[in-house]
Amino acid sequence: MPDRLARFAVWLTFFNTWVLFEETIIDRHGLWEYLPYYRVGRLCAWDIGAMILLALALRWAYRRARLEAQA
Repeated sequence: MPDRLARFAVWLTFFNTWVLFEETIIDRHGLWEYLPYYRVGRLCAWDIGAMILLALALRWAYRRARLEAQA
């Protein structure tokens, strides 16, 4: 159970970094006008895409680390 909690904390930290990037770069500089399906200050397709991409990347990294540790 602590392992899952740590993995969730890592995922949440990376997602929080994405949200910070959205707020400081995309929203403040008006780049959202060039991103289809982007909603300022609301959950949008870009956020869901970031969630899925981060989950897949971290899952791949954890599995790779586990296989290297077993070898």
